[in-house]
Amino acid sequence: MNALKFSLDPVGGTLTERDAKRYFSIFGFAVFALVAGLQLGGFLLSYLVGRFAPWIFSDALLYQVISVIPLYGIGVPLCLWVLARLPKDSVLPEKMEGKSVVKGFCVAVALMTVGNYLSNIIISFFAAAKGEMLTNPVESMTEGNAWWINLIFVALLPAILEELVFRKLLCDRLLPLGEGYAIVLSAAAFGLVHGNFFQFAYAFFLGALFSLIYVKTGKLIYSIVYHFLINLLGGVLMAWLAQRLAPLLNEETLNRLMELMSAGDAEAVSALMGEYLQPLTILAVYEIAMTVMAICGVIFLVSGLKKTRLQPGLLPPPREGRVANVFCNAGVAVAITAFAAVFVLSVL
Repeated sequence: MNALKFSLDPVGGTLTERDAKRYFSIFGFAVFALVAGLQLGGFLLSYLVGRFAPWIFSDALLYQVISVIPLYGIGVPLCLWVLARLPKDSVLPEKMEGKSVVKGFCVAVALMTVGNYLSNIIISFFAAAKGEMLTNPVESMTEGNAWWINLIFVALLPAILEELVFRKLLCDRLLPLGEGYAIVLSAAAFGLVHGNFFQFAYAFFLGALFSLIYVKTGKLIYSIVYHFLINLLGGVLMAWLAQRLAPLLNEETLNRLMELMSAGDAEAVSALMGEYLQPLTILAVYEIAMTVMAICGVIFLVSGLKKTRLQPGLLPPPREGRVANVFCNAGVAVAITAFAAVFVLSVL
């Protein structure tokens, strides 16, 4: 499909209002195609597996393999088909200095931490309204899996594939509007496609950081590495620690520990806790390191934002009516409606 032609107002040097809304509408339909392919493909796949091969659900490796089909086999191709109507722009590759790479990762940790806090607040609200705890999809996805399965399907593949889709493909099609639009809209799509309140906030914040890095460096390798490390720490490592510490946290073990402590049997307490010394030590180091990096990340973020200047694109939208141009069009309205339905269903 050939890209459409968009006109600039000869007086203001920006897109006409009609073309601005048309550009955002096409982007909205592309994101809708992505989420529709993911949700409908996932539903169809679950039905077919349950009907003809239910044993797949109990095979962790095979289930993880087929679980990528709805998004990357259906949603992404449909999204690309719609996005082909938009022009694209690219960024000249630029290398990040070693200090900047370290600072960038600290910022990523800070944004993940803040996003998690916000998500917990939102989830607490829905849990209170519903009267029961909500299930974290990340925990459900990683629970009971071998560590290497989580390493591949939770950390490595999503880092590569999601960066290709949300940074390379979406940002390239949004850069003609300007760097700001590319960063915010690709991050919003990244957060919304996760489809739940547990992940939306930190996915949006991290998506904005990864998109900023991409549009400023033109290289995916940085955001891929950051994405991998965040998933490794938050998904793979925490899932492994949860498995290792699960026996310690069950009611029987906790009661036994309390009895030994009440009896003053230090040797028995030491023997019992010794079985969990390694995961407890790793957890303590993890918490300290993440806290230090998050604090440093906030400092780096504030100082970095003061120096960051976002460049306009070749097809800048008009400043007047900016909000209306983005939201008051068919494509974005359809996408928002679809995402609202997905998020509501995620808490029911």
